[in-house]
Amino acid sequence: MCYNYIDMSKSVYSVILNDDLVAELDKAAYNNGVSRSAMLDRILAEYLTVETPVTRMESIFSEMERLIGGWSGMKFVNQPSVSMASVQSALVYRYNPTVKYSVELFQSGDDLGVIKMSLRTQNPVLISLMESFYNFFIYLEAKYLGERSYSYEDGRFSRVLKRADGLSAEKSGEAIANFVRSVNFILNQYFSGLQEIDERKKEIENIYRKDIAPFINI
Repeated sequence: MCYNYIDMSKSVYSVILNDDLVAELDKAAYNNGVSRSAMLDRILAEYLTVETPVTRMESIFSEMERLIGGWSGMKFVNQPSVSMASVQSALVYRYNPTVKYSVELFQSGDDLGVIKMSLRTQNPVLISLMESFYNFFIYLEAKYLGERSYSYEDGRFSRVLKRADGLSAEKSGEAIANFVRSVNFILNQYFSGLQEIDERKKEIENIYRKDIAPFINI
């Protein structure tokens, strides 16, 4: 479906609705895990073919889910909030711990959202290895993409996503999905070569420079 994008604020309106319609609206809201107002906003946006910030986020996640669903070893997971979702993957390391990429989208501003990468572990060796990878990843982006915004707190590494001008919701979803896939690929390449990490870093950098960096626009 094609939408006309309108960046709009929200206001309070008084409307008169049939009681039966309200009952069905509430059922739909409950099933979708949103409020009555949010459900009505979604229904009107679809009927009038107007893209709101909420429907745009839904389209982004829908495209991410479609793409990631076809990639082996990765799983897309919806979150209760319309602005959040996550991707899970197994790390090539002993016991194959799960890596989680949490994606939070912003409704407006220069930034599209933020990705938080985490690994549920108390193993100090694994934590140290992950921190080394994060530093290597920052080095790669700084060298081949330019300045980005990062943070690290309570075992979570965060990277802000830039909002590319003129990028549709579907293309934004594709860009985020491919970004997560690329990070996950680099991460597993890094961990699969820990015994010869210096040589492996050189190999990863060559792959990143030729096959990944030219296609990242967020």
